[in-house]
Amino acid sequence: MKVYFRHYSGAIAEHDYLFFDCMAKVGEHEEDIALQEGWLPDDYSEPKTISNAFEEDKSDWYQARQTRIDLSLFKDTRRTKKARKKCKEVTTEVVQADDINLNILASIFEKYTKYRGFKSWDLKPLIKREKYKKYFILYYVDGAPIAFTFLRDVGSNSVFSTQFAWDYENPKLYLGKYANLAEIDYCIDHSKDYMYLGMGYENCCIYKSDYSGFEFWTGAEWSNDIEHYKFLCERDSKIEKTKDLDKIKRHDDKNFFK
Repeated sequence: MKVYFRHYSGAIAEHDYLFFDCMAKVGEHEEDIALQEGWLPDDYSEPKTISNAFEEDKSDWYQARQTRIDLSLFKDTRRTKKARKKCKEVTTEVVQADDINLNILASIFEKYTKYRGFKSWDLKPLIKREKYKKYFILYYVDGAPIAFTFLRDVGSNSVFSTQFAWDYENPKLYLGKYANLAEIDYCIDHSKDYMYLGMGYENCCIYKSDYSGFEFWTGAEWSNDIEHYKFLCERDSKIEKTKDLDKIKRHDDKNFFK
């Protein structure tokens, strides 16, 4: 595994912080080790170079506060059963990346980004590299596709849930919660070990801890301390100024990163 950094900015005079991405090139046989050390593939960014002409065009991996579910510990709860009941009319279909109808994805994704106020972007690069590892769960109501989840295999026996999009034409469905369960069901049905959920930052990611078996990467280990995870996410959303980063760094260096 080749680790490299993208150094963007920093401060050493009035404040003390560094802003960079920590990235890696990960070989096929190294993926399980990388997953256990808090790395996940970044399909959103295009690698600039390939080290030799015969090397496969693969996604680079990134280091962050990653989240996952230990599927051996997952159990349905009153909350998850309620989410399933609300979406009992929803049906699903798993489609390989090579067979997916990009027009259906684009239509759903356009409505999703418009509803959420996000900047729209092209989905095609997301599935370009390592297509044989990628597939979609399509969600239907009355035979019409209304949402999709983009999944990719990682390591020898895990799945990374990379992107979910929903047209929001019936917001009362609360389909996002049901989609998480559909993804978990798929992984359990296929005897997977872990389902990775991507980064866990700010209030918008607290929901990821709603499921039994939840863990997050601290930078040194996988933790199941849900209260601490929620504290971190809530604190992320309160950061407004550079001096806030200074306070966080001093606090965590003293209390967590000893």
